[in-house]
Amino acid sequence: MKTGFCCGVFDLGHLGHINFLKEAQSKCQILTIGVVMDEAVRVQKGNDRPILTFKERRNWLIAIGYNPLNIFPMVFFDPSDCLRVIRPDIFIKGEDQFHIPEVIAKELRIPVVYLNRTEGISTSDIIKRIRK
Repeated sequence: MKTGFCCGVFDLGHLGHINFLKEAQSKCQILTIGVVMDEAVRVQKGNDRPILTFKERRNWLIAIGYNPLNIFPMVFFDPSDCLRVIRPDIFIKGEDQFHIPEVIAKELRIPVVYLNRTEGISTSDIIKRIRK
């Protein structure tokens, strides 16, 4: 059975996240999703992020159909530790996720699969619309 690992913040769940997760799921039979913990998000994106807590973001993933046993809390943005522990058959990441290195995946000989971004939608765009 082919296993995959992807990760993200998944704040203010939207169509871009859904498209990413559906395509990631199509690449494997078992998808493990790393969700970045709140403090790590604040360090990377600023004190006003995330909008939703880790628990709320995790519950959103469960509500849209992902197995709670396959949702992995990530203390850092870098998924290296998760890749070492989970050892998936493939590491799935968005083509625009420059802050997520694939060095460890390559060292562990885990192929990296890049997924296209859904244009026109992002959490940052949603926040900008709300602030207008």
